[in-house]
Amino acid sequence: MTDPRAVVIGAGPTGLGVGLSLALNGYGGPVTIIEQKGRSGGLAGSFDWNGHTVDFGPHRLSPAIPVVRALADELLGPDLLIKKSQHGVQFDGKLYQFPPRVVDWVAPRSLGHLMAFASSLVFEQAGWVTRRFDADTFETMLKRKFGRRFFEKVAAPMATKVWTEPQNLDPAFVAQRFASIEPFEVLKKLIFPKQDLNPSTFFYPRRGFQQLWDAMSAYLARGGQELCFDTRPVRIEVRKNRVVRIVATTAQGETAIEDPDLTLVSTIPLASLTRLLSGFEGEEELRRLSTEVHVRSMVLVALEFDQERTLPYRTLIFPERAFSFNRLFEQNEYSRDTVTAGKSVIVADITADRGAPELAQPDEVFIERVRSDLQRLPYVRTEAITAATVHRVEFAYVVPDTATRQRFHRVLHALKAISNLHVLGRFGAGEYDNSDYALDNGMTLGAMLAGRSTRAEYLTHMHAKRGRYILG
Repeated sequence: MTDPRAVVIGAGPTGLGVGLSLALNGYGGPVTIIEQKGRSGGLAGSFDWNGHTVDFGPHRLSPAIPVVRALADELLGPDLLIKKSQHGVQFDGKLYQFPPRVVDWVAPRSLGHLMAFASSLVFEQAGWVTRRFDADTFETMLKRKFGRRFFEKVAAPMATKVWTEPQNLDPAFVAQRFASIEPFEVLKKLIFPKQDLNPSTFFYPRRGFQQLWDAMSAYLARGGQELCFDTRPVRIEVRKNRVVRIVATTAQGETAIEDPDLTLVSTIPLASLTRLLSGFEGEEELRRLSTEVHVRSMVLVALEFDQERTLPYRTLIFPERAFSFNRLFEQNEYSRDTVTAGKSVIVADITADRGAPELAQPDEVFIERVRSDLQRLPYVRTEAITAATVHRVEFAYVVPDTATRQRFHRVLHALKAISNLHVLGRFGAGEYDNSDYALDNGMTLGAMLAGRSTRAEYLTHMHAKRGRYILG
């Protein structure tokens, strides 16, 4: 029996993971991957600027997923670099390394912070005895884990800058994002320094993260899969709860994929998917619900410096509201081969609700705002800035609030009635995953479509994956 024709919409990590798994598991039917942009990778890709290759954020491959590391090694060979984690947190005018070092805490003000954080944690742990049967919220879970002071000074401001007001966040999100960090483990690392938190090493492509997706795309093309770039889907026709026709536009005009035996995998934003559906009962209500999903956009401000290195650590976190950006990362510290010799490139990311008026401000406004904030950091020489550019990312984060997760659940549950449709991805299914986790999820679905696992096994695997910790 021949496998059905498979169509994957979206060539980000999830969509490429599906295609790669189909290829590796001997899928017998034709496979088409549709991508509206001119290259693969999506949010996990890179852009070229001023002779540099710059990632859309500080991406990395975690050693926690062996299959992803093995495949990256197979595709990239010696170009897969092993890097050591270097994180910093800017707090109250001082930069602290994470995991922390004793030298960061020897100053009187730092010792005062340490004692205040510790006493707050002890107090919160003691109080939890009387509140342990109360319903958990994002706030109560973080206070119990790290103390009130940490929540108010670090977690709440950071959550507000990146996602939304803390009181709206789903408490289950704490388990994914913060469960791998234990305060007493951090204290132990402070006294006995040993970098095995967050984790200590990661893997990175020599010529930027885009190199991985380009290599993967080339591998799929050599294996006979059809990758259609600059192709935008405009309609998905459904009859009797099955997708029967997919219509897309290219520079050459409109094209259609029509097959009585068809499998469709969508990794595009849920609102985009429901807008394309035609002939499915209740599609208007699904469109309404999916447009109410809370999504955040991101503005990336990249600055070139006339020096080999700019930041003390590769990635810095800025939880305080006094800084416009959430994070800085230095591209050349991920790989020297991505940035012109003698130069360094740092990238600041600023988040806002999708469609917010502030996103339409001129590039010069964002550049000046970032430059002004950088001038307050003693380790950044703003006079060494030689160039700057701005990139806007419409879909950057799905806000993990309770209302958004409920809307995802309702829409995805209704879409299960379409028997040959599978929905996956950060914006397709609301999975808050890093790129390597998304790749792994796509490969898990591909294995089921290729007959290597049953539907029950797939559901069990995905349920277990949703509970795993997010590192990085």
